[in-house]
Amino acid sequence: MKKLWILLLVLVLALAACGGGGTTTETTEPAENTAAEPVAAPTEEPAAAPAEEQVEVAAEADVSNIEAIRVAVVMPSTVTDLAWSQAIYDSLLRLQEQAGGPDKFEIAYTENMFNVTDAAAALRDYAASGYNIVIAHGTQYGSSLFEIAPDFPETTFAWGTAVDTGKDAGLNNIFAYEARAEEGGYVNGVLAGTLTKSNVIGVVGPVEAGDAKLYIDGFVAGAKAANPDAQVNVSYTGSFGDTALAAEAANTHIAAGADVLTGSAQQVVGAIGVAKEAGVPWIGTQSDQSTLAPDIVIASQLYDWDGVLSDIINKHLAGEYGGTAYALTLKNGGLVMKFADGLDADAIAAANTAADDIMAGTIDVMSVVEGGAPPAEEAPAEEAAMEYPEIEPVRIALVMPSTITDLAWSQSMYDSLKLLQDHYGEDAFEIAYTENMFNVTDAAAAIRDYADSGFNLVIAHGAQYGTSIFEIAPDYPETSFAWGTTTNTGAEEGLTNVFAYEPRAEQGGYVTGVLAAHLTEVGIIGLVGPVDAGDAKLHVDGFVAGVHAVDPNIQVNISFTGSFGDTALAAEAANTQIAAGADILTGSSQQVAGAIGVAKEKGVPWIGIQADQSPLAPDTVVATDLYDWVPTLLAMITANQSGEYGGEVFQLTLANGGQRMIYADSLPAEAVEAAMAAEQGIIDGSIEIVAEPR
Repeated sequence: MKKLWILLLVLVLALAACGGGGTTTETTEPAENTAAEPVAAPTEEPAAAPAEEQVEVAAEADVSNIEAIRVAVVMPSTVTDLAWSQAIYDSLLRLQEQAGGPDKFEIAYTENMFNVTDAAAALRDYAASGYNIVIAHGTQYGSSLFEIAPDFPETTFAWGTAVDTGKDAGLNNIFAYEARAEEGGYVNGVLAGTLTKSNVIGVVGPVEAGDAKLYIDGFVAGAKAANPDAQVNVSYTGSFGDTALAAEAANTHIAAGADVLTGSAQQVVGAIGVAKEAGVPWIGTQSDQSTLAPDIVIASQLYDWDGVLSDIINKHLAGEYGGTAYALTLKNGGLVMKFADGLDADAIAAANTAADDIMAGTIDVMSVVEGGAPPAEEAPAEEAAMEYPEIEPVRIALVMPSTITDLAWSQSMYDSLKLLQDHYGEDAFEIAYTENMFNVTDAAAAIRDYADSGFNLVIAHGAQYGTSIFEIAPDYPETSFAWGTTTNTGAEEGLTNVFAYEPRAEQGGYVTGVLAAHLTEVGIIGLVGPVDAGDAKLHVDGFVAGVHAVDPNIQVNISFTGSFGDTALAAEAANTQIAAGADILTGSSQQVAGAIGVAKEKGVPWIGIQADQSPLAPDTVVATDLYDWVPTLLAMITANQSGEYGGEVFQLTLANGGQRMIYADSLPAEAVEAAMAAEQGIIDGSIEIVAEPR
């Protein structure tokens, strides 16, 4: 009997969804933050507001001789969030002190206003209570503000991140403000690009909108400008306040090799905790986070709202209640760069030079972001020859169980979507996504929200979402839904708008098994699987068959961790495999970042599947069975646009290019030739893959 050791590592992965709501606090003293933000549902970026000229006022404030003023602020998080809300609250406190204290300058605030309806009630209450200036500190509050402002013509309202003061709507009592966060983001990126030793940098973003998007876009541009070889991995958690998701994202980045981290919004408390524990430097934005981890937070872009708030107050007291849009910039001092003592002098010099060039106008960060990206690597000949059909503008949403930087299942789909967007352009090919949807109920809400929002194709990228898809699809007959790994389109249930897809992973698994059999010197190969189901099971079955087609006596040890995303368990399994003598490793799903780290440390070659994992360990990852979803996506899109909304099953195979083999240049020619022969045999049908009993 062929030797096949199966090591089952059972893990029950319990994930609790964060919950909680905001309570209204009206006081001049800070309140302790005890509420957590729920995982955010997918959020569309607001429609572009009418362009208005922004004013750059100096950051220096002058409220020392003002009349008595009452200012209220409604905010999405707390005054101690070390981020967005704390930045503006700290400015209000500084102005209050300069003006002469609470008797002269009254401050009231309402925290944790995740619910826009509750926030609108708070804004109206403050205006009705006679507050002179009412600040809605969040883009999500704009619609409410525009409804309330006409009822209080002598009350000044302000909101941001925004540039729309309501002039087109006939309003004259609204100010708008925006932090040009891409500027400090670029400077921080230059710093990170200069400091990184691994050439891998991790970014923990909240939602891809507002100043968070500006900061991250600028950061990536700066890092690439300073270090073209740097890989900047960006993950958006989909939440501004979920510290647990941010911590998980930070762990994923570190497992992927990141030696510098950054991120934004109040969620980053969780990420900073992980960075502190791992000894990885953190670069902050919005507020000073160094008090949380003084030895880890090495630099910050600080928002200084003093000048903007001072100008709004003085304008109000002079009878000018709105109409100005403000911007915080490096030049006007609204953005302040802070670097820790002891940082590498060359890195600080590079960052300061970037800041000087931005202030002088030599560097236009948005121009770099929009047009200065480095050219993409030359595509393989077969990819370059691909024909792209003409399509109408399309909107595609993706709900996935992990992140777009997981180096596995989710990233493979997202990368294919981005390739299509790069070809057709953002105006013709819109992408929205929600990551880390472990909770099926939350995923169902995200799927329904995308359908409600008019997305043409909604992809539920996980077999666990099937029940939800079948419940939601009938309500949106002209929306195409897709899910996998599966072959069930819901035809028996009478559904006509569901596509199904399945990678025939046993094919690439067989090829990599043949390769592994030619590479092993000791006759022992280790496989780190997640759960014995779906494409992971197909991969294992194919891999074992490929190995034993070359040599039935080779021992394949299989460990199923019981988890798709637990990198620590995957690392433990890899260590066990190596201790058992394995000199070649493989595995699947997003957990494998942990296993690849062990393989890299021990000098054991790794063979990957789903996404290209070579950036994590270029000398360790010797081959990949790459999932290419582009043909499948194009088939779904063209079917949808011709009025066929579902009913078809798509498979990724070697023959149709849905699976593509990548081999490292360092591999022995004999091993690669054997693998390529196996590819051809599968394509022409001369090789039949038969799974062994397990």
